[in-house]
Amino acid sequence: MKDTLSLLFNPADYFTYVLDQEIRRIGMPGSYCGFALELADQPDLAYLQQRLDLLVELFPKASARIVRQGKRYAWVLTGQRIMLERHQCGQGEDTQRILLDIFNRQNSLPLTLHWIARETGGTLLLDWNHPLLDARGAKIVLDFLASDRPESFKESPSLIEAKLAQWSFWKKFRLFLKAKRHNSVANSLDSCLPTEAEQGPQTLRLKVRRFNEEESREIARLARQHTGVAGRTLYYIGCFMRAMEQVGPPIAKEGYCIPYAFNLRRQNAPTPVLGNHVGCLFARATRAQALARKGLFAHLLAQYQQTIREELDLAYLPLMWLGQWLSPAGYAKTLRKQHSGGELSSLWFSDIGDLAWGKKGFLGIPVTGMSLLCWMTAPPGLALLVGQLDGRLTLSYSYLDPAVDEIWLDSVIKRMDTELLESGEA
Repeated sequence: MKDTLSLLFNPADYFTYVLDQEIRRIGMPGSYCGFALELADQPDLAYLQQRLDLLVELFPKASARIVRQGKRYAWVLTGQRIMLERHQCGQGEDTQRILLDIFNRQNSLPLTLHWIARETGGTLLLDWNHPLLDARGAKIVLDFLASDRPESFKESPSLIEAKLAQWSFWKKFRLFLKAKRHNSVANSLDSCLPTEAEQGPQTLRLKVRRFNEEESREIARLARQHTGVAGRTLYYIGCFMRAMEQVGPPIAKEGYCIPYAFNLRRQNAPTPVLGNHVGCLFARATRAQALARKGLFAHLLAQYQQTIREELDLAYLPLMWLGQWLSPAGYAKTLRKQHSGGELSSLWFSDIGDLAWGKKGFLGIPVTGMSLLCWMTAPPGLALLVGQLDGRLTLSYSYLDPAVDEIWLDSVIKRMDTELLESGEA
């Protein structure tokens, strides 16, 4: 197709593309993410294929390819069909092995859909490249595939660009300076890491921890107690900092820095579907702060409240806008490297929120479980994706093998379980 049929990246798309290139640079597939839904029965696969065809018709960027246009990057529409890929588990075979085989392969499309059949039911995997859309958008795609009113799903302009357009030059400039100062502070505390390895080859592995309804309610109660109604994400992050500190970080430095995203979409909004509509925040703590449970949560909450008070949650939008004009390698250095030259992120983290399908299920079939996956740079070589399915909490740990030691990670996960359900104040 002609280059005129193209859609420029928005600032957050390019942000994720830069990280995609960093992942590919060391021989991995790129910044692919996945939602894997465990279904009690097989859905109508012919119907799903029809919906994939409709997805490309209504949202043609779903099968586009990335090209460089001057100093910017864009999706060039191809009209290529996305085929539902079918896989079969042998008797006694582990579904997760097939899931990871799919996820570890090189992909040519920005989005693919897979059905992994078992003797009863199976797993539906949506696998997508992060520059195409964020996690909230992936949930909307799944809703589109299962909806009896697909025509109600409409695309809309970038929320980031809309927000930037509302501001005067001087407001954008003030926010830019705030973000720069905030970033400098984040880069000043050398981050403990799960690994230093940057060399391949690496294989992505997955460990999933599912909590029942009673445990999930208790974790939610403790999160409200320690970090408030809006601070559930901070509770998960604080618990992980403590778990990693108590087990012992493999690369021990001064403290922890865990970036986390906030989404500009309204809650349960059906649009925008494609594109990234997120900003970046940081949770930071010294190793000494991580040892004191109550004090750590108070510190993270105060840090977050200052962020909101000073509009730092929005300050990164002008920074991302300017970042569009940097080369991927130059932008990556800004995103990843601290003043010391070390890696900024102790962990890749995302709180996906509630992915409930409720009584209707997915295409009328109960969703009995889920897994969340993503590739990440090395270091840190470890990502924690948190989500809820009908009120049941799921923690999915994606990690690189052999970069991250599995025995160490098992110890951290065990400690994390304890931290999440710990009611003491120590």
